[in-house]
Amino acid sequence: MKRVMKKYLLLIISLLAIVLLIVSQIVWVRQLMIRDKERFETDLQHSLRSIVPFCLSRELSKKGDANRQSFELIPLDPSSLPPGGIIRGSFDTKEYRSDKNLGNFLVGAFAEELLHDNKIPLEPIDSLFRKEFIHYPEIADYSMSLLMNDSVMRELHADRKAHTVLKNNDTGITVNIPLGETGTYRYMAHVVFKPAVYIQRLRSTTTLSAVAVVLISLLVLYQLMQLKKRTEALEAHTQAVSGIVHDLKSPLSYVYTMLGIFEKNEPLAAKKNMLHTAKTRVKYLSDKIGVLLTTVKNENNVLQIDPAAYPFSRRCNEIIQELEVVYADKKIACSIEPETEVTIQADPVYFDGCVRNLLDNAIKYSGEKPEVRITAETTKGKAILTFTDNGKGMEEKERKKVFREFYRSGTGSTLKDHGIGLTFVKQVVNAHKGKITLESSPGKGSTFTIILSQ
Repeated sequence: MKRVMKKYLLLIISLLAIVLLIVSQIVWVRQLMIRDKERFETDLQHSLRSIVPFCLSRELSKKGDANRQSFELIPLDPSSLPPGGIIRGSFDTKEYRSDKNLGNFLVGAFAEELLHDNKIPLEPIDSLFRKEFIHYPEIADYSMSLLMNDSVMRELHADRKAHTVLKNNDTGITVNIPLGETGTYRYMAHVVFKPAVYIQRLRSTTTLSAVAVVLISLLVLYQLMQLKKRTEALEAHTQAVSGIVHDLKSPLSYVYTMLGIFEKNEPLAAKKNMLHTAKTRVKYLSDKIGVLLTTVKNENNVLQIDPAAYPFSRRCNEIIQELEVVYADKKIACSIEPETEVTIQADPVYFDGCVRNLLDNAIKYSGEKPEVRITAETTKGKAILTFTDNGKGMEEKERKKVFREFYRSGTGSTLKDHGIGLTFVKQVVNAHKGKITLESSPGKGSTFTIILSQ
């Protein structure tokens, strides 16, 4: 049940991640559109603020010499001004910005009369706007007006439909430019861009963003599908192993019972002792299968360690004796240092399996005359155990993979090996909060070192 919940929780989290990725991309594109629109508005205002004064100055120049305006700059004597008539101050010319230059001042002063007489046409402004505004092809509709105190004096629309379109549209950009010096008159333009203009301008960005989102989404979905297949395969594997292990208990119980009967009825002491030893080994195997079955059924996949006093030296000797029977065709030489018993704190069942795997590998891969050296030392709250053999050794790339599940040596050995022994050893050591290391080189054997906290 927990595995199913974890699987669906992972699926939900992954889907949420995809949704958040898509939403973040949409928000990002929307922010780009807003900034692009603000840039359009800035360009529009800058263009019209240049075109309108220019057209006003041209209209003033058409008045001719007869109606030419004149002005005179008269210097004043400061002593002739009344008290308070002179205001002194200072300003930073680098920070001060103004469009009140002499040309603009004159246009503003002399345009007042033309505005009053409504003699400033909008057509020249419209003509220049069509030619000079760089974003003109992206405009849907627009209108231009001259106003006096919010009353329309002149009005111009881009086409016949523009009046209706602009009247019912509040999404455009409005630009107001004051005219004259009295604040009575102003020029107003209302521009509506094409609905898809911002998307068109950001086409490459939005396309790349959309492609990236789709690719990432497909990749995540593919990984989820592979993970689902892997989970289902592992669940099937676990169920199969659980069934096989469970089926082993009944025949072992039968063998254990029969050995007990044979031992009871055996008159010879030597055979009786052999039967007792065999019965003890079968009982040990049955107990270990029970532990294995519990581990397989454990949904957390964590070994349940129960540390106890573990006679390391004695158990190594007993396991070596068992392996001498298994590998009867080999001349095994084994030494354990120190000769006195070394007791450590470890789970008897699991650590037995750990020691058995290391010794079995040491004998299996060491030719016809295996030499195994075992050392044990307890110091500063730690137990340091080493297993050294005279086998063929391993290269560096092999050493990095040796603890991986189902990894088997690629050196061409014909020995049967399922690639789970050293993985189990590492799992047991980790469950004891210990560490295992490997030193090996081709032709010089291997040394496994286990360090456990005591």
